[in-house]
Amino acid sequence: MNEREQNYCKIVGNAIRQLRKEFTQKSLCLFAYENDVPRSTLSRIEKGDNEAQLVTLKKIAEGFGWSMSELFSHIEKIIPEDFKIFEEEHY
Repeated sequence: MNEREQNYCKIVGNAIRQLRKEFTQKSLCLFAYENDVPRSTLSRIEKGDNEAQLVTLKKIAEGFGWSMSELFSHIEKIIPEDFKIFEEEHY
């Protein structure tokens, strides 16, 4: 994972943490347990140390009572609008 991708994981992970605290008021341990996500995995995702796999993102979305598209919509409201995963010249 390059530096830009690591930064993106940190931004998305922080957004997931904010959403968990705002919409569920549950601790990381309780949210992880109730949604069949290993606590250590959720912790690493929220810290930005891990890229979340699709199955894990699906479980997180369901923990909020959302579809995956709703989860991404909420995340996109939190992440900086000007952040791009690729440099412009990449395209």
